[in-house]
Amino acid sequence: MFYTTNTLNELLDSLTIINPNKYKPRSRQYETETTDDGVTLTIETPGYNKNLINVSVEDELLIVEGKSNSGDTNGFKERFTLSDKFDGSEVEATIVDGMLTVNVPFKEETKPRKVKVKVG
Repeated sequence: MFYTTNTLNELLDSLTIINPNKYKPRSRQYETETTDDGVTLTIETPGYNKNLINVSVEDELLIVEGKSNSGDTNGFKERFTLSDKFDGSEVEATIVDGMLTVNVPFKEETKPRKVKVKVG
């Protein structure tokens, strides 16, 4: 399949965005970064107990929730809609120094592949 620059940019835009759920405004700061393997979602979680932060995938939703260090009911719950380009069964999450990193891989069939250019 051949893509023009505009088509490729549109494709990448559609793959790189993990759309936030429209029904709840964002309460945490987050960033996304796209690689050949998928998207890395980084969420600031200072002041939240790292043992009380949970990441789950339910159908097409990536759900990130946490409770504060004080253990009270204050917390957060973020929902992100995953397109069918992502493999929700392979999501991984790590927390270090108040930064939660969630890796959401592309499905194998949607990953870009390198093509060797033959000379001659």
